[in-house]
Amino acid sequence: MRRTNPDLSDLTGAPALPYPAEDIIAALQEVVLPERLARLDEVAAARVSSVTVVLESVIDPHNTAAVMRTSDAHGIGEVHMIEQGTKPLLAKRVTRGCERWMDVMIHGSTPPCVEGLRARGYELWLADMSGTATLEQVALRPKVALVFGNEHLGASAEMRAACTGTFAVPMRGMVESLNVSVAAGIALHAVTKDRPGDLGEREVRALRARFLMESVRSPELVIERWRKTRGLP
Repeated sequence: MRRTNPDLSDLTGAPALPYPAEDIIAALQEVVLPERLARLDEVAAARVSSVTVVLESVIDPHNTAAVMRTSDAHGIGEVHMIEQGTKPLLAKRVTRGCERWMDVMIHGSTPPCVEGLRARGYELWLADMSGTATLEQVALRPKVALVFGNEHLGASAEMRAACTGTFAVPMRGMVESLNVSVAAGIALHAVTKDRPGDLGEREVRALRARFLMESVRSPELVIERWRKTRGLP
């Protein structure tokens, strides 16, 4: 699809909170329905930080969008995308706005992504048709980054060398491969189904503040008025 297509949107990482999370929550929870607030709290508490997804040079906007939507459905709040010369785009009709609730980390090349994830304790596991590990084995690892390569060329040699191992998505039919978004969905289900939400109290609070900002029209104005009535700068 062309970049000028109105169904496509650019990807950027989550912006920093403009005010302390406590102030944002105190100001905005007053203008959100209790049912909505309960839903936001439920999602924040269920977020899984021990699993993330890496897409290396996945170029179809529908695939990137579908992987993001599936990740959000499984409680994953962070997805990494490696550009390799092509800026990732999303098919907005597929994401249904899920990018508003997630952190999308864009990397210009493979090494920074790999190094950053390793520094945070993640093992990188690559989806591969001839993978040697089962998804059940991968699910036992404490912190996992599920890696999916380009739709046509697969993962780069650089990425393969960086991964802890490879896993295969089980198939019993005649087909020999799956769409990357389908493979990601199967893998995410297997790896997250027995993992509870694992964010710390501070992280949950920050996420709750972000969710509230996404749920209120002109949230900055509401917060500024709230702070002004309390004599805050």
